[in-house]
Amino acid sequence: MTKYMMDKYFHHNTFYDVKNQDNRITDPEERFTEQIEQLSVSLTDLWTNLLRPAFDISFNLVMLYRVMGSKAIGGMAGYMCAAAGVLRFIVPNFRENIRKQFKLEGRFRFVHTRLVTHTESVAFFGGDDVEKEVCDGRLDELASHVQKTQLQSLRFNVFNNFMVRQTPDLAAFSLRMYFAMAMKVAGGSQIASTGEYIQQTVMRTFKSFGDAFELQETIGNFVGTLENVTDLMYVLEDLSEKQTNRQGKGSNTRLGRSSDGSIEFRAVDIVAPGGTCCANNLTFKVEKNKPLIVTGPNASGKSSLFRMLGGLWKIPAGTIERPCDERTEQITPEDVFLVPQKPYSVRGTLADQITYPKKITTRTEQDDTELFKQLEMVEIEYLVDRYAKKDEEGHVVTSGWDAVMKWEDVLSLGEQQRIGCARLFYCNPDFAILDECTSGKEGSTDVVVVC
Repeated sequence: MTKYMMDKYFHHNTFYDVKNQDNRITDPEERFTEQIEQLSVSLTDLWTNLLRPAFDISFNLVMLYRVMGSKAIGGMAGYMCAAAGVLRFIVPNFRENIRKQFKLEGRFRFVHTRLVTHTESVAFFGGDDVEKEVCDGRLDELASHVQKTQLQSLRFNVFNNFMVRQTPDLAAFSLRMYFAMAMKVAGGSQIASTGEYIQQTVMRTFKSFGDAFELQETIGNFVGTLENVTDLMYVLEDLSEKQTNRQGKGSNTRLGRSSDGSIEFRAVDIVAPGGTCCANNLTFKVEKNKPLIVTGPNASGKSSLFRMLGGLWKIPAGTIERPCDERTEQITPEDVFLVPQKPYSVRGTLADQITYPKKITTRTEQDDTELFKQLEMVEIEYLVDRYAKKDEEGHVVTSGWDAVMKWEDVLSLGEQQRIGCARLFYCNPDFAILDECTSGKEGSTDVVVVC
């Protein structure tokens, strides 16, 4: 199931739509990593827990029918149905409780995730009390819900124990006495042994009935988890299908391939997924070797240009033409390359940071030389020596190119931006979008450059 849903999640840009253009699922990572596993384990346990009580009840009722006839069986079945009917009114909504618990746990986890991301700023400004207050608030909400759920379960279990565990003792004794009065002609030893068998069979029957009814909580939790997982699956299938229709050749008539290799916007309206119009009737053309600089205040929609250009946002009006793959009509890094304000640090070696989105599995000396030239161009060639492993005599044991780090933590923002520029030079595309890619350097400007 995880494999199937991951295939849908990474189908074209479905993962982008889930987080940025669709608000139906707010915690896909939690459902992928925890709830699918929980669903699978619950389903496995549920079959075994349901099968045993069902078999025991059926077998014991058949045995009692052979000993006492249909009247006793009818009385027991009537009692079970009545008890089940009464218990239905006090059974908590386990399905809704587990779904709400998942939601509150996700909110509580998000606070800690955000704190890890911004830990340096929080520590510098002494915001620990503020963050603790936020965490305490989310924890109190979760604890309150769990406490309420536990109290509901306690009420249900107490009544269930009385109806299914205690009262059946009287029913078993009554059936034993009924059998003894009906078998006056039989010997005392036969009455005693058969009566004991009847009582034990009745007790086992009611115990199995109680076990089956106690599965209400297990079934409710299972159904709640199932709904969470299936909601994610249906959303992924829906968005994946939309991506297939959008990415298919000739499917998007507003986004096409330019005939002269230029980038051209014709009467385009730029509208954010939330409905905010950033620009309307936008028309311009960018040809090779003729850069275009887009300036403006923050949140004015400068970065929205590349989202429209890459097909990440829908084009409500107008047309866009740009260089792209002739077969799929999708932008490739060789056509248009984006250098954002904070470049993405891929998991891998230092060499992988330069070659992303490509990966050189077996590098040659020529590859290392070319990569080193890219670092020299952006003046961070010292990184190769910094992350090389050396022995006590200073000889290099492992090249710095093969170092694996959490690069977003060990590199400064300026170094990360220079890595982004090195990727640009390595890829050597027809066009580059520079989205404030030197903001970590003194004297940078708030612009987007298409060149």
